[in-house]
Amino acid sequence: PDYCESCGVCNTNYSIVKNGFKSSRITIPKVSEMNAFLILKKQRFYCKHCCSYFTAQTNIVDVDRHISNNTRLTILDKATTIRSQKSIAKSCGVSNSTVSRVINHAAQDIKHLPFSTLPKHILMDEFKSVKQVDSAMSFIFCDATSHKIIDIVRDRKLYSLKNYFSRFPLEERNKVLTVTIDMYEPYMSLIKEVFPNAQIIIDRFHIVQALNRALNMSRVNLMNTFRRSNRPLYNKYKRYWKLLLTPFEDLNAFSYRKLKLFKSWQTPKGVVEYLLSFDTNFQHSYEVVNELRYSLKHNNSKDFITTLNE
Repeated sequence: PDYCESCGVCNTNYSIVKNGFKSSRITIPKVSEMNAFLILKKQRFYCKHCCSYFTAQTNIVDVDRHISNNTRLTILDKATTIRSQKSIAKSCGVSNSTVSRVINHAAQDIKHLPFSTLPKHILMDEFKSVKQVDSAMSFIFCDATSHKIIDIVRDRKLYSLKNYFSRFPLEERNKVLTVTIDMYEPYMSLIKEVFPNAQIIIDRFHIVQALNRALNMSRVNLMNTFRRSNRPLYNKYKRYWKLLLTPFEDLNAFSYRKLKLFKSWQTPKGVVEYLLSFDTNFQHSYEVVNELRYSLKHNNSKDFITTLNE
């Protein structure tokens, strides 16, 4: 070596001399699906100036580690696919804790720190997280343009989200133009407070879900009126609820077949028309829901708002 790693003195007049070898068993990637190891003999050195010892280094393995760099890269490569840590550990010949440690270390190196900038268009939602979180649901938000995850918050409660977004400067929060969410009411009050210039967009999936839920509740209320007075009709409303939620333009009107609870052959559209004929209020609700869904499907905002107002 050119110098001592401990004191930094230059190696002149044999001030640093060899001092034997140190052997280590290094885990390397599997060979022919069998665990493979490298017995690595590392040269030891002695510095006469500071009376210290140090060991030669290699790019095969980092200092004070017994798992090769190639094995660590193999773990990360397998972690890019959807599989368990136990499966990765078994295929690489290491322990589960090693796989977890390698993944966490890599995640820290590439972690995106979200406390400086915000995208102009944001998506917000919640999801069922791990058991260690304080709340049942965790909060996630993404860039609506690139669809990349910005950050995940352990709790979706309003006060937690306010504290989180308060870390961003007001100048950055003013740059947010749109925020797309579901119909979770605390999100709406949060957006108005922390993003003063942002418009709220309700994603169409939850709009259709709300329409279907309202129509389904109307169907259940009507169905219960026939529970004792007309049991066969009650059973028809209960059995064919999926047809009532199907868009009317998608129902088949030509393919007749034998259906349960009906004596004659029917088409899906014929079943729906039969069920709508018993109550004018339910029929009107069905027509309104279909008009709203049709306008939403074809991006006709004018007809959608007109139908709502009427």
